[in-house]
Amino acid sequence: MNVTTDRMTRRMARVAASLLIPMMLLGSTTLLAQAGERLPGFLQTGDYLIEMEGGVVDDARVYRSQAAQAVLVIAPDLEAPILIRPRFRTVEKVSLLKMAENGDGSIDLLPDPTYASEPAFRVEGVEVVFEVDGRDVRLKPKPALVGFQPPASIYEHSPEYEQRASYYQPSAEIVEALRAQGKSVRVQIFFGTWCPACGQTVPGILKLAEQTQGSKIEFAFYGLAREFSGDAEARRLGIKSVPTGVVFVDDKEVGRLTGNDWRRPESALQKLIG
Repeated sequence: MNVTTDRMTRRMARVAASLLIPMMLLGSTTLLAQAGERLPGFLQTGDYLIEMEGGVVDDARVYRSQAAQAVLVIAPDLEAPILIRPRFRTVEKVSLLKMAENGDGSIDLLPDPTYASEPAFRVEGVEVVFEVDGRDVRLKPKPALVGFQPPASIYEHSPEYEQRASYYQPSAEIVEALRAQGKSVRVQIFFGTWCPACGQTVPGILKLAEQTQGSKIEFAFYGLAREFSGDAEARRLGIKSVPTGVVFVDDKEVGRLTGNDWRRPESALQKLIG
């Protein structure tokens, strides 16, 4: 392999990793994708679409594991689930008998889960392309959810939001106080389904919105594209980054949820409402 080819190979691996695995994982030196080890924690993600032979596979499911640094693709049109490991540039078939579904909807792969290899994937622009049984399969970024969206639409687009919302437990005492307060409150959340920080933080306030239903607090969720400088609603409220929550009391802005506020959004909201 000459120097130019070697550089191109390394670049393809880096691009693929940035598409498939959160950037924070790329500095990890511990790989679990070794023979004889369990590959845990595959959570369904709404970040990608699967396309086969030119058409989107609507009932395909994509799972991503931070611990295993890998992606699992499950689709009825495929003979078996497919495991993609960016660090090794491998595409492998997974035995159904080696898949263990957990109570929270995540999947673990038992030791030595793969039984056949396919040709290594390639990168075409922002797509990861690979072959399974001679058919082209494309892993493509899913278009962002934009505009005002009810929680049900967010959960349908990004299943991991619903999973993480189920884990979050707001302070029962603060929730009770928020439900009892008498002011007219509107909280407008700007987020991006493409944004890793939003994926970690917005589920918490989705859970809070669920627990305060029927009170005088109204939540509105507004999705933004990656490039949102031209979005009229974002311009109107001067949104520079996501996630950002704008809090109105009696139609007057009283503050914003940013930074560390997302750790305990119910507490931050209570302080802003006063």
